[in-house]
Amino acid sequence: MRVRGRRQQLKIVLRRRLAGLVIATAPLSAATASAAEDPPSDAEVSRIQVIASYHRGNLWADELLARLDEAAKRLGVPALDVDYLDARRLGTEQAFSLQQARLEGRHAVAPSDRLLLIDDAALRFYMTHPAAWRQSSRVVAIGINDPALQRRARAAGIKRIDTTEVAESSLAFLSQAFGGPPSWLVLGDDTPVGRDLTRAFVSRLEASPSGRLADVLWHWTPATVRDALKTLPDDTRVYVVEGQTTGNGDLNPARRGWLDELDAAGVPVFCHLPYQLELGCAGGVLLDTRRVATLAIETLLSPAFAHQPARQVVSGGRQVLDARWHARVPAPLAASIEWVGVNDAMQQVEGQRSMLLWAGVGGGGAMTCGLLVMGWSRRRMARRQRRLMIDQASGLPSQQLWEADAPVRAGCLFELASPQLREARERFGLTAAQSMLREQLPAVREALPDDWRLYAGTGMNLLGWAPAAARAEDVETYVDSVLARLSRRVPDGGQRLSWHASLLLLDGRGTDIAQCRDALDEGVGQLEQQGWQQPLRRVTSRKPVSATRFRHLAEALEAMIEAPESQWRLVFQPQVEPRGHRLKGAEVLLRWRHPEFGEISPGEFLPVAESLGLTRRLDHWVADEAIAWLGRHRRVLDDDFRLSINVGLATFEDDGFAASLGAALMRHALPAACLEIEITEHADFGELPRLEAAMIELRRLGVRLSLDDFGTGYTAFRLLQRLPFDAVKLDRELLEAAGRHARAVEAYEAMVQFCYQLGLEIVAEGVETEAQLSWLTSLEVQLLQGYYLGRPCESEAFLTRYGQCCPSGTGR
Repeated sequence: MRVRGRRQQLKIVLRRRLAGLVIATAPLSAATASAAEDPPSDAEVSRIQVIASYHRGNLWADELLARLDEAAKRLGVPALDVDYLDARRLGTEQAFSLQQARLEGRHAVAPSDRLLLIDDAALRFYMTHPAAWRQSSRVVAIGINDPALQRRARAAGIKRIDTTEVAESSLAFLSQAFGGPPSWLVLGDDTPVGRDLTRAFVSRLEASPSGRLADVLWHWTPATVRDALKTLPDDTRVYVVEGQTTGNGDLNPARRGWLDELDAAGVPVFCHLPYQLELGCAGGVLLDTRRVATLAIETLLSPAFAHQPARQVVSGGRQVLDARWHARVPAPLAASIEWVGVNDAMQQVEGQRSMLLWAGVGGGGAMTCGLLVMGWSRRRMARRQRRLMIDQASGLPSQQLWEADAPVRAGCLFELASPQLREARERFGLTAAQSMLREQLPAVREALPDDWRLYAGTGMNLLGWAPAAARAEDVETYVDSVLARLSRRVPDGGQRLSWHASLLLLDGRGTDIAQCRDALDEGVGQLEQQGWQQPLRRVTSRKPVSATRFRHLAEALEAMIEAPESQWRLVFQPQVEPRGHRLKGAEVLLRWRHPEFGEISPGEFLPVAESLGLTRRLDHWVADEAIAWLGRHRRVLDDDFRLSINVGLATFEDDGFAASLGAALMRHALPAACLEIEITEHADFGELPRLEAAMIELRRLGVRLSLDDFGTGYTAFRLLQRLPFDAVKLDRELLEAAGRHARAVEAYEAMVQFCYQLGLEIVAEGVETEAQLSWLTSLEVQLLQGYYLGRPCESEAFLTRYGQCCPSGTGR
């Protein structure tokens, strides 16, 4: 979590220079827009000091610190410096003594004037050692549960982010979901912090109309919970506040399985913290830790810090519930819930159906009755299956349900897309974009008429159905007006998004839903290609005999994937040194010559392969073919010649990918250093630890790693700090911009210097003129690639041109 080093000043300079290069888009959030438009000055904050009460590995601390790190990066804070008190394992006296010693011995780094305290122990340490924090003019505390500490914080001018009210929201939600206030068995914790949390929760419960307190277990195990429930009312539910899985005993891995153990025994446990759901809880209103983190960082950065309220409350979050409860939840509420465990619930449905089927047919003389039971059970289970077709990320009915409903209805189908949501996914990743989509959904539902239906689509798009109108023009006009209303609405605490739609009218003569979906996708794609200038595009479904090009390509890919060499081939684009243009390597590119459509560009067929789940097989084929090609022709190329291959993240993280590459290199007697794997910066780098492990495995083999399209995404600093890259490829768009804007020239030069500082090899893409070549040569960029130096060419042409130029004299 600690981010320090000699890179810091250079990164700040780079951000300033890049500010003039970034193409303006609609703001994703107020904070994001501010960070993008106003680069930090020398006087602005460069670090925030964080004191965490517990140890690294504590589930609550780890989650909150991860969210704080995300918020800090998003808001332009270069560094979070985190100290862990470890007060639970060591006890407060020993933990405070060790932390005081750390601070006294810390001379190389000046104390930050921004301080963030997480949980009671951190605030108590701050209050008992005031001399250590003379430089801290701004202090924010999160998760303070001791009432006496809360009063002291207010008196000291400390701003507090209060999260305790989420428990009341969770109780109210669960009471509504269960059809009335249940009795609650509360799982608490007898540690000092756990007692404060549990007492606060019990006080809220006793004063709440959303439930009744049945009992409190201060020191519990699965066995004691089951025993306690035997003596309590039948409607008693179980709620975990703290305890052996998440509190004092959180260092014991076995105890983290206790919630799953209770669930397996038919005892669901409810909660209000996200990590508790991951441990096996059945749901509740989950605290929005991203909102907590963003609020804390924004408060520390605010120019009006002194005027910020002493206490800011985050009281709600996602309504989450295990799908097994779906049948018991009132229908209006069910539509707003994020359902988890849908696959398990569906398996349970299938199991119940099978049991009823055999019960019905096993009665001998009662065959007729059995068949009636079986028919009734099938209809009942089918209805339940439909209700469980819920997209977990958005809480909307799934695309599968849209596909099932659409063919039997008259009216029109539509697909909604927002450019800002797509931009959010590219900049900040899938999770952040999904959070923004959930934030927008209430406004979207409010703008749509009551009889319209909304479903989850792929990516960030939404699918829908609208009833028929008298004339097609009326439907189109009405959809246009809905889009206008949507684009004017701003959800509470959110941002205004622009929405665009692809619209398809159903003719009532039977619908091929696959053709409809392809046509809608094509309509959205055309809107995007035109720069989202039009709000709406009306499309028509192709007849089955004239399926869309997308469907043709999908069918062709599925048919040829077992033997793609009949239509696929590799081409090679040279990478050369700036001075003398000596060949150093080549990027491997895939081409497809279709017998009917002719040459198909990768930009068209790669998305088709991804939608079919064929990306991994495609990547493996390209890697195997490229290594085999180099094995056959390496004798006519220079000894340090290497091939660069683009690989998708899904393939990269495959357990067997590194071993497959190693085996292929060994089979063709090639050194691993002759191979370079490229990962694009636009990829969704969701799980960095897993990706880092895969990269380390490849580095052990000796394979080189490169970050492609560097400079056009918004994750570069995080990736280069964390992941073991050998090289970066500066995107062609940056070079084109440098030919038009003076600020872009400065930005490009700054990125080159930044990469030098990190010891990374630099490949400049998109070299198309003599002027670009001369300028890049003056910057001492190591390798160049572009049409001016060599277009992608077939194997034979590549070898004819470059095989004869090898200094070793071993040309063809």
